[in-house]
Amino acid sequence: MNQVETQYRRSGPPTDAEAVYAVMLASVRRLAPPDPYSQEVVDTWMDGRSVEDYRDDCASGEIWIAELSGEVVGFSQGTPPGEVKRLFVKEAAIGLGIGTELMKRALSDARANGETEVIIDATLNAASFYEGWGGFHRIGTGGVFPGREGLPPIEIVHMTQSF
Repeated sequence: MNQVETQYRRSGPPTDAEAVYAVMLASVRRLAPPDPYSQEVVDTWMDGRSVEDYRDDCASGEIWIAELSGEVVGFSQGTPPGEVKRLFVKEAAIGLGIGTELMKRALSDARANGETEVIIDATLNAASFYEGWGGFHRIGTGGVFPGREGLPPIEIVHMTQSF
């Protein structure tokens, strides 16, 4: 991908849900078992998820979209009171500052009501990114993402940042 100006916008069109799902799917597929997750976890990560899971959040403009040369390469979502729910960037766009810009937007949304603390339930592979955000620190481990009954658990790291 050539280095060109990245555009950031609020989600909206129905096709954004498809693009968000595709970015998430691509991000999960690049995980390299067995570290930090087993092959079984990676293979079942997207089980039970579909484009429809993102349609309402996209339609309401809750998700920030990053586009590079017209291609959706990342997205983020922050919600009050004080939570960053999602941040994903396609592998080809890593290192271009897109994750940083998406994080700024998600943090702004998470703090929209003046919250002084933001929480993140981070995947094991993403925790170091959030720690690099000066002030995010681990407050617990061992939790799992909900909605995976009957599937191998996806371990997460609970993190927080105070302002």
